[in-house]
Amino acid sequence: MTRKYIGLALAFFTAAGSVSTYAQAQEYPTQTVRIIVPFTPGGGTDLTARIVADELGKAWGQSIIVENRPGAASQIGIDYVAKAKPDGYTLLWSSADGISVLPAVKAKMPYKIPDSFEFVSSFASFPLILGVYSKLPITSMKEFIDYAKAHPGEMHFSSSGAGGGGHLQPAYMAKQLGLDVAHVPYDSAAPATVAVAGGHAEFTDVAPSTVGPYVKDGTIRAIATSGRNRTSLFPDVPTVSELGYPDLTEDFFYGMYAPAGTPPDVVKKLRDGVQTVLNSPGMADKLHSLGLEPLGLTGDEFKNFVVNDLNRWTKIAKDINFQLTAQ
Repeated sequence: MTRKYIGLALAFFTAAGSVSTYAQAQEYPTQTVRIIVPFTPGGGTDLTARIVADELGKAWGQSIIVENRPGAASQIGIDYVAKAKPDGYTLLWSSADGISVLPAVKAKMPYKIPDSFEFVSSFASFPLILGVYSKLPITSMKEFIDYAKAHPGEMHFSSSGAGGGGHLQPAYMAKQLGLDVAHVPYDSAAPATVAVAGGHAEFTDVAPSTVGPYVKDGTIRAIATSGRNRTSLFPDVPTVSELGYPDLTEDFFYGMYAPAGTPPDVVKKLRDGVQTVLNSPGMADKLHSLGLEPLGLTGDEFKNFVVNDLNRWTKIAKDINFQLTAQ
């Protein structure tokens, strides 16, 4: 074969390969897509993941399932996705817990933020609600502080796992307020909230959508929100800033990630899909009914947002000498 024909053959196969790659991206998804939620069912992360999975499945005419892989404050599920094949068929839907909080307090992590992921899109932000067991004589932040100081070492708070936001936020609050409280970790916010509703822990810091049913049935009393603004789900519950503790202000977030190296065209289709769901008629009202605020950051903007949040939690952990040595 002459050099001319060899060159033509190489050009043909190169072009064919490019067309094939492009076609695969255009056809995506051609099989079931799994969205990994690193918590048990029932919490806000699981709830929002299912909203997006249902809408994308209908729009794309493809099966999109939510798979729960809880444990270690969401580290297990997140690491599973970080090590998954970067083809767009194994995705991560996570809160801030294992993305920007746990890496701030744990020296050795099996994945790295931001290098291990493609930052598809954020979806919603939310505060944590400080909820107390309703049979305690606590109806306000002042009464909460007074009660905790009168019972040092006797109050326990539940969380979605050691080193997550529901652990570090109350630990930070306790340090700032001079409270002696103990931590009880669970696999997700749902059982952590049930523990308070049943009197097995005295208080917790969880998302509005998670604690909402228990506040409604009277088993948990909501006394403060960590958000910058009051949440639409509990408009009568004051912010920590209103109560005189602005340093405790913190909003968390939900979003989608893909393993690093996922093809750009696939990431774009995912990004566009999440944004379409977020901007669909009635979605903002639906999120507000769950105590959530729409948050549509994408790409580098989303990545920078996460890195800044990680840096903030790293500083907080250092300030209060908080480090998770084992799990």
